[in-house]
Amino acid sequence: MILHCLRPQRGLRLATKFDLLSRFQTHGHGEKRSALYRLAIISSGVSKVFGLALQALAVPLIFRSLGELHYNLYTALTAILSTIVLVQMGAGPGLTKGIARANAIGNREQEAALMRAAFRLAAGAALIGCSVLLAVVHQVPIGTLFNDTFVPYSDEIIATTDLCVMLLAIQVLAGVVDSALAGYQEQVYTNLAAMLANIASLVLLIIVCSGQPTIFQIVMVVFGVPTFFRILNLGFLAARRTYLLSNFFGSASGSYKVLLMVGLGFWGIEAASVMEQMTGNQVLIHLSSGPETAIFNAIFKYVGLAGSVATMVTLPLWPAFTDAIVHRDITWISRSLRRLRTWLMAYACAIALGLAILGPWLLHVVVGINTEGRFWLFLVFGLYFIALIWGHLHHVTLMGIASLWQLALVLVVENIVMLLLGLVLVPRFGAVGMALSYLIAILALPAWLLPRMLRNALQRIAGTPAMP
Repeated sequence: MILHCLRPQRGLRLATKFDLLSRFQTHGHGEKRSALYRLAIISSGVSKVFGLALQALAVPLIFRSLGELHYNLYTALTAILSTIVLVQMGAGPGLTKGIARANAIGNREQEAALMRAAFRLAAGAALIGCSVLLAVVHQVPIGTLFNDTFVPYSDEIIATTDLCVMLLAIQVLAGVVDSALAGYQEQVYTNLAAMLANIASLVLLIIVCSGQPTIFQIVMVVFGVPTFFRILNLGFLAARRTYLLSNFFGSASGSYKVLLMVGLGFWGIEAASVMEQMTGNQVLIHLSSGPETAIFNAIFKYVGLAGSVATMVTLPLWPAFTDAIVHRDITWISRSLRRLRTWLMAYACAIALGLAILGPWLLHVVVGINTEGRFWLFLVFGLYFIALIWGHLHHVTLMGIASLWQLALVLVVENIVMLLLGLVLVPRFGAVGMALSYLIAILALPAWLLPRMLRNALQRIAGTPAMP
């Protein structure tokens, strides 16, 4: 639809106007890759500043305005939106990896075919995934999904879930554009849209929470506004690379296999990620008390925010690594990895120390949760954060250069171990037991196995010839 509205001349003018990356076109390939990577980090950093401001303020604003019970309900309901990666499948890394490879060899027709296939797969996955979610929420009793405490709020839960599912469907389709931009190493456009969305959401959230908001209203502000800005990137991509969607209903033969082979591996990885995000909350809801669940969710949220700072330098890596692998530029990969490892581990240790020393006081002052006697919970979360960043660096690197199936298997097993440990430890130690489950599981498998897998992958690649 957008392409029909953009005449060729107008599309060319828009492409020129919005092509922020045109000055890199004359650089050597390795130099261009480094320049695009730096630009992605800078724009991601600017976006993350506003994103962190939004999330850091959102926790106390939402907690204070909704109260403990409704905050736990809000956390459980918005976990539905984390399933976006499960229904996105090939429209994620499958498309990013495919476009990175096609762009490296200058095959525009393959790029366009991948985009067509990705949109079709994403639409089908969104339809199936959202239908399943709606069927579960509308048919399964609320007391079974959560617990009997939430039964009086059944109507609110169903209405909010319907909204979350609608936003989920839109985000799945918008994710195709984000993935394509990542494949071109042009995450700057995604990051700029996210920055504007975070600013708008922050202003609206402050206004909404000044009254007596419903969960529905908060979801609309926190998740609905960013969804709108993500859609805008489709217009920019269509204007700058008109060939991608010029024959939208044309053949995509061969592209489905490329997307699904990578996408299904990614599905396994993200299934583990969603399991990690939801496990602690669900186990605590069923086996522990409301205060234990609330403090665990609040700390876990802030640990996730601290981890998102690391992602601003790691996520642009894997499409860059994919491009480097096509050109067999192992030196660039090794040099980038060494620098990142040094800086990220220093950052992780600093956050862990701050969490153990200042975490209880800050959470009490900022959020209003009683943290008295919770030192061990913050200490365990600090150690978990160090292990998390170590594993995350190797995880992201392996996504760009190795088999996603092996990586998925490691992470799925890790999260099964975490779940089993949680069922044993939570009844005895509450929130501390769940945090220990996260820490033990990551140390038992990914912390030592992923670095070994990375070394083996780099050795294999170093023994193959470069692209002419």
